[in-house]
Amino acid sequence: MDRRTVVDRHSPALSGADDAVLSVGNGSFAAGVDRTGTQTFTGPGHAETRINTLAEWGWHTEPTPPPATWESLLRPYRTPRGEALYMDLPGGTEDPGEGAAWFRSNPHKVSLLRFYLVDPSTGQAPRAEEITGARQQLDLWTGTISSSFRFRGRECRVVTTAGPEQAVLALQLTTPGLDLGLEFLYGTRAWHRTADWARTDAHTTRFEGGWIRRRMDDLSYDVEVSGAVPEQLGPHRAALPVPEPGGLLDVALTLVPRRAPQLSLPAGAAASPAAGPAPSRSVDGPGAAAVVRERSARFWAEHWQTTAAIDLGAADDPRAEEIERRTVLSRYLQRVHAAGHLPPAETGLLANSWRGKFHLEMHWWHAAHFALWGDGASLRRDLAFYTAALPLARETAARQGCRGARWPKQIGPDLRESPSDIGPFLIWQQPHPIHLAELARRAQADPQHVDPASAEIVEQSALFLVDSLRWDEGRLGIGPPVIGAQERHVGDRAHLRDPSFELAYITWALRIADAWRHRRGAPDAGRLTALADRIHSPMTADGILSTFREGPAMSRSDHPSHLLAYGMVPPATGTIPPQAASAALDDVLAGWDWESTWGWDYPALAMTAARLQRPDTAVEALLRPTTKNRVDAAGHFVQTPRLPAYLPGNGGTLIAVALMTAGWDSGPPAPGLPARFGVRHEGLLPLPA
Repeated sequence: MDRRTVVDRHSPALSGADDAVLSVGNGSFAAGVDRTGTQTFTGPGHAETRINTLAEWGWHTEPTPPPATWESLLRPYRTPRGEALYMDLPGGTEDPGEGAAWFRSNPHKVSLLRFYLVDPSTGQAPRAEEITGARQQLDLWTGTISSSFRFRGRECRVVTTAGPEQAVLALQLTTPGLDLGLEFLYGTRAWHRTADWARTDAHTTRFEGGWIRRRMDDLSYDVEVSGAVPEQLGPHRAALPVPEPGGLLDVALTLVPRRAPQLSLPAGAAASPAAGPAPSRSVDGPGAAAVVRERSARFWAEHWQTTAAIDLGAADDPRAEEIERRTVLSRYLQRVHAAGHLPPAETGLLANSWRGKFHLEMHWWHAAHFALWGDGASLRRDLAFYTAALPLARETAARQGCRGARWPKQIGPDLRESPSDIGPFLIWQQPHPIHLAELARRAQADPQHVDPASAEIVEQSALFLVDSLRWDEGRLGIGPPVIGAQERHVGDRAHLRDPSFELAYITWALRIADAWRHRRGAPDAGRLTALADRIHSPMTADGILSTFREGPAMSRSDHPSHLLAYGMVPPATGTIPPQAASAALDDVLAGWDWESTWGWDYPALAMTAARLQRPDTAVEALLRPTTKNRVDAAGHFVQTPRLPAYLPGNGGTLIAVALMTAGWDSGPPAPGLPARFGVRHEGLLPLPA
């Protein structure tokens, strides 16, 4: 397979009319750019919120203490185990109360640096109308963005690259009449923003030769400038002059955290998942930017050559080309925005959503594909997070009368669960660590090797699932309280029970956890399977696969999550007949409120169709032309103006394409792609049967 040809044919080439935002990064650090290759057109006067410089360690907490303690926000609920405390939000997001609002907003991720074009005659950024003829291309094979444009009729060029291992940007500018500006901003608790441009007195920026020292309350970091000396323009602004006439500015900007939120990871993992690897000093000096570009090119070439690949170029069908485009771009974006040491935000490192906090019920969509596409190292970094978070997850489980670990829904690096009327009652994130650990095990050189840290995460996750189940006339069920993955029954959370997808997922996860017990020779091996066999069938009494086994009628909006029970969950559990799954899929496709769906719903539909060996349906579902399933020229699933990117859509696409192409253990070849597509693939792993 000519991998470079496959990758190159999807390198985005944009003009000034395109609304997509390109980015460079390494999974722990990333920067988005406008059509100039810089961040010139962002901030006040510009609607753009997708152009930021974000790092896993770049979190800020307001210095004003919370008006209430976190523990005071816990609320009691009746459970089958007695009364238990949940981090509820009784007033909902419209009226959370001051204490809950503080903990929902803090900490928040901040944009660490704005690099922009500046007119030395005014000290300000050029006006948008002064930039004409903009053209831009992202070379996926080297991770480099090349931008060209005209400023007052003069040709300009900017090359933007990020280091593959550290928080460093290389910027090469040939911009007659324009210098490179640097600006530093304060954090904000706004839901989707990363900077407050007005609070100039709330933070400090000190310029010391080639170093810029930053202090923002609990966040401190330095920026080392290699290749130029900043000339201060204001309290938080500096300029790097471009030599005239027609000279070249070639600089590297290295961001080094001094004080930032950190977690303690197990031995063998990085010292801090938030900070990531320590920056290398070998990029210092006049040639630093060239070193960054060289390392980036070497990293990305190796990434594309050594991980998995598919080629649909032989197909005479535009849908095959679009699937290949989404796959290639999703692989790039996931490696840039979601391959760090912390689970990513749903918008990755491109923009803030939910203030940059991460959602563990989305983590499977963010991370599972790494194992399937030959990047097991990125998945193993993700799994180390669960080991770091285990003590607090065990506290949550104990507070709810259970053994093991209960994983929260929405958290930041402080690991405090955010108050919510939905998140604390979701259960479908609980089997995710078991599923991810199983995929990582299958992808390792010796699949029979048992990693002790992963085994502990599997065991603790399973123990909570066992204790959280409800005995019900000789069978086991879920809840109350509970909210299913289809978040349409928030008001009934105190009384709901037995969402169908969760019944199937927990059944499968307990059997997998039991296999881990057998593999490590545990004396209680077999017990989890016996319990899994007692869990209620996900089917309704009349044999239909719906949202709940019994209870509220299915809402035909939001996620059609019941289909995950025969797609994301391997059907070998035997809990759902294929005829029932096929009927449920047809029912959803026949009529659903598609405007209320989300980006991962379409890969979910495709996975169910692939499991049913309905390839044409799988392709149609994956590419269904709806608002939430639009993929822009950069590869992002644009959901709403405030959600301009949605990485679960990208990760879900990669999982679905892997299943459609490589199938499952001992299954048929390419069960989700028509034979006429002539798919070729290398290195893809099948999913569990």
